[in-house]
Amino acid sequence: KALVKSNPRMMHRLLETLATAVAEYLTRQFAAGADAIQIFDSWAGSLQGQDFHDFAVEPARKITAALKARHPGLPVIAFPRGAGERYAGLHATIGADCIALDDGVSAEWAAANVQTGGCVQGNLASHHMVTGGQALIDETRRITRAFSKGPHIFNLGHGITPDADPENVQLMIDTVRAGA
Repeated sequence: KALVKSNPRMMHRLLETLATAVAEYLTRQFAAGADAIQIFDSWAGSLQGQDFHDFAVEPARKITAALKARHPGLPVIAFPRGAGERYAGLHATIGADCIALDDGVSAEWAAANVQTGGCVQGNLASHHMVTGGQALIDETRRITRAFSKGPHIFNLGHGITPDADPENVQLMIDTVRAGA
């Protein structure tokens, strides 16, 4: 963030170089057998205003465009973590087939404002993999119901933590498979 403020021109050049390198790396992942590619930007949500577009959305758009030019059928998932209400419209802006969501937005809001543009992925809070129980079942069902009218990849809103209980992961999987 300091470089964005102190030298945005250098940051643009750096991100241009990184976008080219990442597109090449992800192309090789696809060539090695990956069925889909996810562009994960863990700091996107910390950017405000035009910076969000310039330094998070635009690099993801460039990577996606390069991948789609090389591999038109390759499914691309974009995850600008922490985007909040800015998730709306990102399918079209980035060109991604799917937008991954963290747990900072409700599934109901995302179904009405993001899923209308295409597939969504997420957004169960990771702590449920630790705590489990009826709250995990209820939240899994709520998310499944909210996204039932369009394409959805059930997933956590962010990574699984080391203290997650494998039995809770299985409970989540069983709940998803059982349907809402």
